[in-house]
Amino acid sequence: MTTVYQTKYGEGDGNCFAACVASLLDRRIEDVDVDVSSCKNLSQLLPMVEQKADCKIYYANREAIEDGILRASERFCFVEVCTCVFNGSPYDERSTWHVVVCEIADDGKLSMLFNPDAHDQSKKSLDQFPAVRKVFFVKAT
Repeated sequence: MTTVYQTKYGEGDGNCFAACVASLLDRRIEDVDVDVSSCKNLSQLLPMVEQKADCKIYYANREAIEDGILRASERFCFVEVCTCVFNGSPYDERSTWHVVVCEIADDGKLSMLFNPDAHDQSKKSLDQFPAVRKVFFVKAT
């Protein structure tokens, strides 16, 4: 795995997702980055990234991994974290979500390896984020 940092910033226009995919595939960000301006949700983003990166991306809820309901064969993943809570709820549609690269222990515990946002290295653990949602796995095709 290669550490790749995002090169674009801004709500809806950042490329942290591409940076995480590039990291897990040991590629340059240019090899996986797509224009996300037309994406309204994950179901629109995933096929675009998969096509450009020639990979498959799967995801599950954090609880399914950590509670042992799903057992991942992957050692590395990236995880969706809330970085800015709006209106008192991380799940408010205006809250800001981001992704960070993690490692999965044998018992399913997730630990953060790095944040692809080189400008914000203040958090070193998933516990420091207000909420954690999806866990993403990447397989080259």
